[in-house]
Amino acid sequence: ARFQGAPVNVVAGTVPQTLQESGPDRVCFAHIDLNNAVPEVEALAWVLPRMSPGGAIVFDDYGWQGLSDQKIAIDRYLTDRQVIELPTGQGLLLV
Repeated sequence: ARFQGAPVNVVAGTVPQTLQESGPDRVCFAHIDLNNAVPEVEALAWVLPRMSPGGAIVFDDYGWQGLSDQKIAIDRYLTDRQVIELPTGQGLLLV
């Protein structure tokens, strides 16, 4: 009800599942913040091939020492790309 009348599509379920079912064909910006390495990489795997040239992906907890599992998993997945670590603790991937 909160989003009634707004151009928002609320879909219940896990992020990887809902992206498969109702995600957009193209993405120009993604902010991945799931606080868990496995679904973050699953979301990245879905988003990356759909990114528009010049698009950007922000990883919320990329540079925080206590959340290094996410950085390790993202870096392992992105073997041919480099994430820019920001002073905010986030990571930025330009596509």
